Amino acid sequence: MFSLNLFVLIHLFVHILKDLVNGKFKTVFKLPDVYGVFKFLVDYRRVGYTHLFDVQQVSVRPLLHTQYERFLRSAYPYYVSSISMMAGVFLFSFVFLYFREPTKVVTTTTTTETKKIK
Repeated sequence: MFSLNLFVLIHLFVHILKDLVNGKFKTVFKLPDVYGVFKFLVDYRRVGYTHLFDVQQVSVRPLLHTQYERFLRSAYPYYVSSISMMAGVFLFSFVFLYFREPTKVVTTTTTTETKKIK
């Protein structure tokens, strides 16, 4: 009899067993969406072989905010938009502060007339 209860939490059992690869059983599985204390449980009973029983306790918890990736690929459009906004503000500030309109040359001619006051 072979029983491989990989991930156990109260009433939650994940029974997974892949083919034998180089003398080792190997499996890849996704953790359930439940946080808590789980245990890896292997109970191998077979006639003529030694009984194997192994239990390892594992805690599953959400990641801390410091454990997530700093730059996500799905956020690249937001990164580009923020950088383009900063470049636009810099360019606008540069133009606004240092660009001067050409001075208009106004030529005025004044005629001086002398009027005699009587």
